[in-house]
Parts: sequence; structure tokens; C-alpha cells
Amino acid sequence: MNRMNTCRLFSSGRFSALVALVALGLLLSASGAKAGGCGVTSSKVAAATPAPFVSPHGSNLQLGNDFLDHTIVGMWHVIFTANTDNNFPPGGPAPPTPFQFNESIKTWHADGTEWENAFLPPAGGNICYGVWKAVSFRTVKLHHIGLMFAADGSLSATFTDDEINTLSSDGQSYTGTFDFKLWPPSFAAIGVGTPISEVTGTTAATRITVD
Repeated sequence: MNRMNTCRLFSSGRFSALVALVALGLLLSASGAKAGGCGVTSSKVAAATPAPFVSPHGSNLQLGNDFLDHTIVGMWHVIFTANTDNNFPPGGPAPPTPFQFNESIKTWHADGTEWENAFLPPAGGNICYGVWKAVSFRTVKLHHIGLMFAADGSLSATFTDDEINTLSSDGQSYTGTFDFKLWPPSFAAIGVGTPISEVTGTTAATRITVD
């Protein structure tokens, strides 16, 4: 480029625009480098990175296949044996303890929820649900809620069942304790004050398998 053309470039203002664009590019590059150094990523990059799965088993998953082969997840046949009975059924005579309080088919899910179908008429609260977590290796804690209904279909009572269960070494059975409490027919009344009735005892379950 000769001297005359250079002068024309300065005088036309094109050179000033070119300098401004170069400066803007350097500024953006420097900002990007600084953000990367601070560990800040764009929303697109963050969205492309899946969040890790959080299991109710927590750190027990680090124990490897031995834990996974002996998890409580699955279907079980459960027998509940009462050792104490305080006013259940309400106002009626209770059988002498110990006695079989309940029998059910129970399913423990890997997401920390639980489902149960008791060997009772539907009005007796045969379908109920719970949440659980591992408290130590092969031992879990369950909080379970169910409903009972009157002959006309209206809600007559609610109940809770809290359990601590421990799997056997081969993972094919578990034993533990339960605490059943009967509450008034309102979700807001669950766990408030003294329950209408309370039964405590033991659990004994065997795994139901595909084959």
C-alpha cells in the first residue's frame, strides 16, 4: 500500500472502524478466558452435562456388586407379628399377644418409595405407600402411610407404619420391627398428639423371585 492510499484509509474512517472491531474481539476473548478460569460455563454446556443419579442407598453404592446383589429392592411376602397392642381395634377386645397382626405383599423401589398390598378388604386399608432410606449396610428405615374407609366409602381413619428392617446375608429374607399407629381421618392429624391405637411388633419377609 503506497503512502497516498494509507492516508486515504486514515481519512475515510475505515481504519478507525477496523481498530474498534479488533479491540472488541480481543476484549471478548479475554473475557472468555477469564470465565473459563473461574469455572463458569455457558448454559448450553451445563445443560449438556447430565446430573448424577442420587440413590436412596447413598454411599452404600460404593460397596459394589455385593451391595447391589443384596438390596431390599424387589417384591416380598411379609408377616407382621404383634408383641404389644394398645387399643386396636379401637374399643374392641384385642387378641392376646403375640399374634399375627398382618400379612402383605410389599414392593421396595430403587427410587426410595415403597408399595404394599395387605391381605385385607379394601375398606381396611389394604393399599398403602411409603418412603424409605438405607441407614446402614443391609438395614433400612421405612415410613408408611395408609387410609381406612367406612361402609359408605368415607374416610374413617389414617394410619402410619414405621419399620426398621435388616436383610439376611444372602439377601433372600429380612427381619425387623414395626410400629403401627392409628390416627383420625385427616392427613393434617397424622403424627399429631396421641394416636387412637398403637401396635408394635416384628416383621419377617421372604423375597419373591421371577423363577
